[in-house]
Amino acid sequence: SDVCSSDLAPIRNAMEIWNRGAEEKVEKESQAIMGRQLQKVTRLVDDLLDVARITRGVVTLKKEPTDLVQLINQTAEGARDQFLARRHELSLSLPQEKLFIDGDTVRLEQIVSNLLINACKYTETGGRIAVTLECEKGNAVIRVVDNGVGISPELLPYIFDLFVQEERSLDRKQGGLGLGLTLVRRLVELHGGTVEAKSQGLKKGSEFVV
Repeated sequence: SDVCSSDLAPIRNAMEIWNRGAEEKVEKESQAIMGRQLQKVTRLVDDLLDVARITRGVVTLKKEPTDLVQLINQTAEGARDQFLARRHELSLSLPQEKLFIDGDTVRLEQIVSNLLINACKYTETGGRIAVTLECEKGNAVIRVVDNGVGISPELLPYIFDLFVQEERSLDRKQGGLGLGLTLVRRLVELHGGTVEAKSQGLKKGSEFVV
C-alpha cells in the first residue's frame, strides 16, 4: 500500500494543478506526469495479478517457435526511452543468425523486459548495461549485466523471493516490491529454465543469467 500511495500522490498533485487552471505549458507537464504514474500503477497491478495467477497454477503458456534475437531487439527498443532518460549506455551482443526456442512470446518478452527495467532502476545515471545471448550446450542463455548499485551478500539468496525489498540505492523510491524479479523466476521456470543472480556486493554491479 505504501508503494501504491507513493505512485498515486504525483497523480493527485498533477490533478490539483490541472484543476486550478494553470497555463497551458504547466497543464501539459501535469498530463505527462499523470500518464507516467498511471503506467507505473498499471504495471504494478498487472504484476500482482500475474504473480497470483502463476501461484494458483492458472497460467498456461502459448508456446511457439520464437526467435530470441528478434525478441530481445524489440524489447530493448521498447525500453529505449527509459534508458535515454537516465543516460544509460545499453549494448546488445546477439547472434547474427536467428536463435529459436519453443516458448510463449509474450511471457518471454516479459522476462527480458523485467530484467532490463531492473537493471535500469538499479544503475545510476550514465551507467552501462549489457545484454548478451548465446547458445550453450543446446540451451539459450541470456545475460543482463550492469555496473549499478549491486546486491548485498545478505540479499542475494532471496533476490527472487516475493516482496523482497532492500535499499539498494540512496534513492528510497527505487525499492519497489520485488515483483519484477519474482515474475522473472516463475516465468523462466514455467519454460523449463533457470535464472541466477550474481553480484560481488553493493556498488559492484549485478548479473542476471537466464
